[in-house]
Amino acid sequence: MTEPVSPANMLKELILGSSSLTWMLIALLAMATLLFFQFASYKKTGLALEKSFAILYIFISPVLIQPPFNYLHFVNLKDPEGGILKQLPYFFYPWVLLILFSRVKIFSSNFIDFFAKLLIMNPFFLLYTLLPLLSTLWSLVPEDTLRAGLAFSGFTVFGCYIAAQYKWEDLSRFWRWGYTAIGLASFVMKPPGSGDFVGLTLSKNSLGGVLALCTAFWYLHYSQGAKTQKERWIALGMMLFSFYLVRANKSGSALVITIILIIAVSSLNFLKKLSFQWAFTAIICFLVFSIIMTVFVVDNLEDIIVGGLGKDLTLTGRTEFWPQLMDAVNQRPWFGYGYDGFFQQDKLGSATPAYFIYTPNGFQPKNPHNGGIGILLAFGWPGLILMMTSLLLNLAYAVRYLSRSTLEEAGIPICFLVSIIISNITEGYIIDIGNPWLSYAMLTVRLAIDNANNSSNSSTSNPQRRSLARTVY
Repeated sequence: MTEPVSPANMLKELILGSSSLTWMLIALLAMATLLFFQFASYKKTGLALEKSFAILYIFISPVLIQPPFNYLHFVNLKDPEGGILKQLPYFFYPWVLLILFSRVKIFSSNFIDFFAKLLIMNPFFLLYTLLPLLSTLWSLVPEDTLRAGLAFSGFTVFGCYIAAQYKWEDLSRFWRWGYTAIGLASFVMKPPGSGDFVGLTLSKNSLGGVLALCTAFWYLHYSQGAKTQKERWIALGMMLFSFYLVRANKSGSALVITIILIIAVSSLNFLKKLSFQWAFTAIICFLVFSIIMTVFVVDNLEDIIVGGLGKDLTLTGRTEFWPQLMDAVNQRPWFGYGYDGFFQQDKLGSATPAYFIYTPNGFQPKNPHNGGIGILLAFGWPGLILMMTSLLLNLAYAVRYLSRSTLEEAGIPICFLVSIIISNITEGYIIDIGNPWLSYAMLTVRLAIDNANNSSNSSTSNPQRRSLARTVY
């Protein structure tokens, strides 16, 4: 029996099977490039194209399964045997930079300023982003780590570029519509059925995380950002639709995170009235309470849902192999096993400790199911310390930004940080090349630039204090 051929492979065979068709396609692509390049040289058109790319980049960031969007993700560069279509990022992103040359030129003129602000405000983030490539030097699988590190770096650079180019008002719009597009496309192309609602993503938890943030962002826009009655109705409709998709998704963790984010957004007015010290303390207490609630609810929900299927994917199941993973961490505490270098049991066999890790019922994990343990396995304790310090700095900057900006702008980084911290208790999203890491990189860059600008403005707007400072020193 012949195996069914996917539409993507049929298209590839059609194009590559005929030389005349291939040359015709190359000619069309060249003409389109010249036209786009010419149009993008105009300020408004270039800005519109760049904004469109930003929304597309956020849309594809969770790793979709739908062609052609799945081939555009940087994660494809990790796979050396994926065929020519998986090499598409090597051509697509240079093509984007060529089209947006006029916009990239503006960015490059400010690059030193952006980089200096990020280096001063959050150097730990910059050091952490170097680790995936550097870990090639000590990885169990250097070639795999090098490919994964290149994919990680490219993915991060484009996210940082977007965050540096736009302020929170634009970024919140990109995230709202980018995530809404994922929900709408999933609803239309892979509608909810009797089973889990996975949509266009790889797993229900991946889609659930996107929909939880989407619901919170629309609620934030409805309660704080909408300027007209029409905007408020649209925001309310989108919020209810996103929440319906969260329920259809059937992910217990996504439902809990949605509720926690709604509470966080509702608390912004109260937090804004507090001093920095009390607001920061309140956020930390809220995170501790949310983590305890998430662990308790998700553990019991998953126990009920999958217990009858004979699987052991509960938090209790995870705690059975987490100690074994920590034993593996202790074998290489300073450097870890390299980025994407530990769970290589299918390739290395007994050469990696992952080969010997099993739960009592025979389940062998293929990922750490915890963000902190994932970082420890990849980069050791130095990597985790860098990430935790960067995270704490971002929390402090987000709370400080709360008193200096509108609630909608200040609510976006707080929502992301709460979601990232809670979701990485039971999953290792922060170590993956996906939307949690992209959002973390983008909020880090934006918070660093804004806080550096605010600090600079405060010092220049208070010459008396500067004069006093000079006197003191």
